[in-house]
Amino acid sequence: MSIGGTPMDLELAAWRTDWLAAPASDSALISVDLRRLVQRKRRRMALALASQLCVGVTLLAFSAWFASRHPTLEWILWAAVIWIGTFFAASFAIWNHAGTWRALSQSNSAFLHLSRERSRRELRAIGWGRWFLAVQLLIVMPWLTLDFALHRLPMASYLFGCALTILMAVAYLQWFAFRERRTRRDLARLDDLAG
Repeated sequence: MSIGGTPMDLELAAWRTDWLAAPASDSALISVDLRRLVQRKRRRMALALASQLCVGVTLLAFSAWFASRHPTLEWILWAAVIWIGTFFAASFAIWNHAGTWRALSQSNSAFLHLSRERSRRELRAIGWGRWFLAVQLLIVMPWLTLDFALHRLPMASYLFGCALTILMAVAYLQWFAFRERRTRRDLARLDDLAG
């Protein structure tokens, strides 16, 4: 073999050196932006879930207190509807977040998979939220109307209750639309990264 070596010998030596060298750790290959995105989303998910659970506990406590102060059939039924709705919403939120807190491994593909799954779960939550809102409207509006028809609710209170219910429904629908647009945009960005 000559001092300089043939091109084939040099290429084999380079391959051998690469093969024997210690492989780069997976964490060194992870995109810093992707890791930050996953961590930031995890913090937002934890904050959102904690705030949803706090609102739920507040609703449960208030409705129980109010029904105990006004122990009529109507207010006990209102409390029961609030309790059923709150337990349903909390159960759904916990179930929908299950399995999306951590990536299965510390790699770009695992982070991308987790981020895409989180976006899909958020879209599912938005769809369920719209259905849940519709069910609540189907309970609240007839209930108010029945109270008005039975003269248990004056006209001004009835109109105020209907207007407030409609305004809250419109606000929720706007919020769902905003979140859906943002989530679909995030999902498209993640699909571009994966492709």
